[in-house]
Amino acid sequence: MSPRPYSMDKRRVARGETRVRILEAARRLLASESNTDLSMEAIARRADVSRLTIYYQFSSRAGLLEALYDHLAGRGKMRRMSEVFAEANAAIALEKMVRIFVGFWASDPAVMRRLRAMAALDAEMAKGISARDGRRPHIAGEILKRAASGEKKARSSHLRAAATAIGMLTSFESYDVLAKAGHSEAEIVATLTRLARCASDRVLGG
Repeated sequence: MSPRPYSMDKRRVARGETRVRILEAARRLLASESNTDLSMEAIARRADVSRLTIYYQFSSRAGLLEALYDHLAGRGKMRRMSEVFAEANAAIALEKMVRIFVGFWASDPAVMRRLRAMAALDAEMAKGISARDGRRPHIAGEILKRAASGEKKARSSHLRAAATAIGMLTSFESYDVLAKAGHSEAEIVATLTRLARCASDRVLGG
């Protein structure tokens, strides 16, 4: 006899809750300035589960890290990036891109800072962060390519440099420098938006 539907649903919900608890345990460990241990054992203790449960949920440490990056993105409302691609006006799209990334970094700055610091000594962390960092210049490049048409195509040799510059401006490091200097989130958005527009002027003909 196959399991009753409600039993399967309850198990699915329980697995989901356990998954979130593990991811939140990892996030809280990263947020703790006194903690330097993000091992599977430390996460298991914090989440009050066994190491086997973590492996069952994520298959490997790499799988856990991938899920953690996605978890942080969800908390930081990165799903709003669809608004950038839906925006026809390149200048507005760039402003939205800046605003979304600043909001993302501001959602968990201590965690972002620790994650990046630990990545310098952890190849698995570094690989995941590098892959995600590569998305920013790609997004900027797509915005600029859509806007570059007609006469502006003559400026395409500058597109890659502009996209790279915007990728740098929307990085955590750029956010963190301004945040540590005491600037508010709104001020950071305004500053980086102005700089992103300057970087894109040669492509957009501004």
